[in-house]
Amino acid sequence: MDLGRIAVRALVAYIYLLVTTRASGKRVIQQATPFDFLVALILGDLIDDCIWAEVSVAKFGAAVTSIVACDLVVKFAAMHSQLVYRIVNGQSRVVMKDGVEEGNALRHEQLNEGDLAHLLRHHGIGDWKQVRTALLEEHAELSVVRTHEAQAATKEDLPRVKELVP
Repeated sequence: MDLGRIAVRALVAYIYLLVTTRASGKRVIQQATPFDFLVALILGDLIDDCIWAEVSVAKFGAAVTSIVACDLVVKFAAMHSQLVYRIVNGQSRVVMKDGVEEGNALRHEQLNEGDLAHLLRHHGIGDWKQVRTALLEEHAELSVVRTHEAQAATKEDLPRVKELVP
């Protein structure tokens, strides 16, 4: 196959993927779920087959449309069913409570104490006693609720502070 035909096929495949992924409402990569990653891998393989003429452009279009439509159906079902949402996206898990790591939760998430310490350092926490609760969210982000003493002072704390200062 000559270079011109490869270039045209690549351009057609790129434009078609651009239109279909924009129409499907894809989020930014940072918010992507593992399921979104799998869909991206499948689409990447399909474009490769189209560019090198292993499949026709029509077959490529049908395959991409089918994958994107299935992805949309799953996302729609996840919006309307808590069970489907948990299957597709996972669920938050408490990995630390009152400064003590939850061993079973860490094992389930395939994390160790070093991984947890690393995630806590991203929140500026070196002393685990500052943590009331730490949750590993669906997208592998750590949410931390600090103990009252470890939280930054607010205007509401001013009267109490004035009582403590002679």
